[in-house]
This record gives sequence, C-alpha cells and structure tokens, in this order.
Amino acid sequence: MTAARFAEIDRLKSKLDSLRPLPEHTVRTLHEQQVLEWTYHSNAIEGNTLTLKETKVVLEGITIGGKSLREHFEVINHKEAIDYVESIVQNQETLREWQIKSIHHLVLKNVDDHNAGQYRQENVVVAGAEHLSLDYIKIQE
Repeated sequence: MTAARFAEIDRLKSKLDSLRPLPEHTVRTLHEQQVLEWTYHSNAIEGNTLTLKETKVVLEGITIGGKSLREHFEVINHKEAIDYVESIVQNQETLREWQIKSIHHLVLKNVDDHNAGQYRQENVVVAGAEHLSLDYIKIQE
C-alpha cells in the first residue's frame, strides 16, 4: 500500500470518527449489510450459486425456487454462526475449543452432518491457490 492510500484511509477514518456516535439505525443497517456480504462471499467461494440479492432474500426467510436446500442451509447456517460468534464477543467469553467446534457445527449442519463440529480426517487442497493447508494430523495436536 502506498503512503497516499494510507493517508486517504486516515482521512476517511477521521471523517467517520467525527460522525460518532452513529445513529442506532445506521449501525444496524451497516451490520446487516456486512453480514449479507460476508455470507454471500463466503458461500460463493465454496461454490454456492445464490446471487447477492438471493442471499438477502434467504436471510429474510424466503426460499428461492430452483436452488438447492444445501445452498439455502449454507446461507442460514452462516448467519447463525455469525450470531453465535457475536454472542461470544458480547458476553466477553474466552474462546474455547468446544466453541470453535460449535461454530463449525453451525456452519455445516444439514449440509455435511457427518463432519459438522469434527476435525477433518484428510488433507485439503484449495484449487487455484498457492496456500497449503495444515496437515490434518497436526490439527488435533
């Protein structure tokens, strides 16, 4: 990142800070937008074909014709996992292994029940990426 870009970020941050505290409805709207985009992009990376607008509709409790239940569950589960993580933060809980497994279970329930909440039992490769995942044997150490 260039110095000019950092300066622009600092300028925008100062502008945002001058508007604080933001109105409650603004904070709620920004949060909803972040959750929507995070859910959409996270699921799209995994191959979910729902569009951003369709993801929003699913988050509102409506099903999309022609789309699989799996894709719907991926959206619903992601939102539930976000809600759970936010409750951990809100309660200022120390993050524990069982909570991480619970988050994993929330993400995979009704999608991959066999592996939900479990450590993986094989190595994974991310197609098209240079990143190498940690060997599965080392995960439980």
